[in-house]
Amino acid sequence: MTTRRKVALILFLEGLASSGLQMITIRQTVPFVGSSVLCTSIIISCFLAALALGYYWGGQQAPERYAKSLVMNLVGSIALFGIGLSYIFVSFFFLSIADMTQGISYLSNPLIHLFLFSLLVMSPLVFFLGQTVPLLLNTADHEISKSKATGNATALSTIGNVLGCLITSLLLMYFLGVGYSIFINCLILAICLCFMVNWSSSRTKYVLGSTLSFLTISYTLNVKIPDSLFAATTPYSNYHVADHPDGKRFIINRSSASFIGENDRKGWPYIEIMKQGIFVDDMAGKDILVLGAGGFTLSAEETNGAHFTYLDVDPQIKPVAENYFLEEPIRGEFIANDARSYLLTSGKLWDVIVVDLYTNAATTPMHTATYEFFSLVSSSLKPSGKAVLNIAANPRLSDKYSANMDFTVRQALSRCITDITGYQDALVNIVYFCSKRSSMDDKTIASLYRDNTTKVTVDGYLSSMNIKKWQGRGESTNGQ
Repeated sequence: MTTRRKVALILFLEGLASSGLQMITIRQTVPFVGSSVLCTSIIISCFLAALALGYYWGGQQAPERYAKSLVMNLVGSIALFGIGLSYIFVSFFFLSIADMTQGISYLSNPLIHLFLFSLLVMSPLVFFLGQTVPLLLNTADHEISKSKATGNATALSTIGNVLGCLITSLLLMYFLGVGYSIFINCLILAICLCFMVNWSSSRTKYVLGSTLSFLTISYTLNVKIPDSLFAATTPYSNYHVADHPDGKRFIINRSSASFIGENDRKGWPYIEIMKQGIFVDDMAGKDILVLGAGGFTLSAEETNGAHFTYLDVDPQIKPVAENYFLEEPIRGEFIANDARSYLLTSGKLWDVIVVDLYTNAATTPMHTATYEFFSLVSSSLKPSGKAVLNIAANPRLSDKYSANMDFTVRQALSRCITDITGYQDALVNIVYFCSKRSSMDDKTIASLYRDNTTKVTVDGYLSSMNIKKWQGRGESTNGQ
């Protein structure tokens, strides 16, 4: 193979790996800091800053040292990629720094922890890989102008970047999991190294020995160990099923997303609250849409004749839940799609829409927690339909997030009441039962009770008569 072709191949492969690095960093940090736009912006900003510094530093190196510098950079990149981005190390880093900064203002913020991880682990790796383009320009044919050589090198690396994003997220992480994605990217860098080493040098055996050692460690940390930790890893989540004294827990990205009783098949307390609110009416033949599948526990005990449709962005959650958590097929239909996208395009109206997308405030999907989204939920309900929302918030509404979330829900939906799993100054599950908002809600359909009227007495008496009448029909029906 000619030198020019070797250089072109190295530039392309380096582009594949460096782009895959960015995607994997975002994915590996999701269980610890979430996937909000704030987290993504920190990772991308650190990536681009380190890449620019790598370009600059690589351009300052002496031409006669380019081969040695590239070899050392590639060996260091394999080590950082395989070890620093492994789940074992990422978990150790975030849990350790959380313990060290606990109770310290500002420093305990997860975004600060993410910035430190990006700065100390990801950025050096990007810095090494960023030097590849300027260093390889030293091999350019002198008959080619510098501008043309630079354009060719940048184009090849960028093509690798584009394909790296697609291959890593759509193929490697989807079919093989995150661990194999990291190991394969390390192998790609090892291939680049094979094209750069001087096979006649006595030092090459030490370089290759170090590389093989790092590859072995990478395989162990990213493939062997995670296989024993998780039921499955996907582009979206790490899934793990843990034993519980009364059943099993379904853990998604370090959060106990679902519980199922061993004997009664009941779920977490907030799930039982939801069931009571939904099944207080006759739901036989009714359509229930559940946004956020979790462990599919809403219908695990019984469906009461209703037709459940579960929707989740991760298509792998259904087989994982069926095989490891429920140990039986789900009761209902499953659709793999984004919640907001589905509501925008399906056009179907539902009797009940359950929104169970929020594990905690740090991992709230931004596009499914806005006035526009809840308004979309309202417009997707039948006229007598109801929305049931599980929101992780502070029941005292003592922080901006909790107060604003409560206000947003009540503006988008109508006649909301809540049930809480605990009244402490912390994030708990707050279940909202709301009705579809209609044009009548903008008119005066409710008024204040005041001292100078008897409205509260009259309305209360009439309401009690309706309740007794309804209860009477229920008793009569049950007696038949």
